Amino acid sequence: MDANSHVHYRPMRWEDLDAVTDCFDLVWPQREGIAGTPLATPIARYLTLHYLELSTWSNLAETDDGVFAGITLARVADAPTLFPQAHDELGRVRSLIVADPRGAAVVAMLEDGFFVRERILEEDADVDETTQAELELFMVSPAVRGMGVGGALWRQLLDALRVMGVRAFFLHTDSSCDYGFYDHKGLTRVAARIAADHPEDADLAAGMNTGDQFIYRADLADAALGAAVDPHEDTEVRGA
Repeated sequence: MDANSHVHYRPMRWEDLDAVTDCFDLVWPQREGIAGTPLATPIARYLTLHYLELSTWSNLAETDDGVFAGITLARVADAPTLFPQAHDELGRVRSLIVADPRGAAVVAMLEDGFFVRERILEEDADVDETTQAELELFMVSPAVRGMGVGGALWRQLLDALRVMGVRAFFLHTDSSCDYGFYDHKGLTRVAARIAADHPEDADLAAGMNTGDQFIYRADLADAALGAAVDPHEDTEVRGA
């Protein structure tokens, strides 16, 4: 029997935020000293909201018994955001995090370092001018790896973007993710910042110089983007 028959797909609802946050914390746990502490979940929620705040389209996978299995979030130019309330919730969660000095250091690393470098990469790659959408978040729960959830989410993303008239999209990823997935699928790496080549990044914020960052671009006129996907492959990407 096809294991994927036990998974169905639907738009995200606001009440799914806790489940998405919990999975984010599981897939990308915080560094030693924060992982497993009361700060870990708020930081995961902050990062989830960072991507959700700008998202205009979603596709959530869940099992037949309602267990979260994965998600894709995308931002399509000129489309309304999914959840206007995400902005205020992001501010509320940020305030809780920065009240702890360890949390404040993480937020500084992200906002003064990681996110800044992402914006610089976008400018270098000119992706805002040459694409109509960004894949904000692509995440599969470890509990369903091998069930084809990642492949299904990927194909449904491509189909939905084409229907919306998107000709090309981009995504951010980094060396904490399986970025080789995008090389294998034929996306074009249009920008990269290799940590070893930029020791000065460590001066921007504590913990900044810890990984490589990449931007990939996908041309939706290329039918191979969907055809090349192995239905049993699962991956994850964090966006900007």
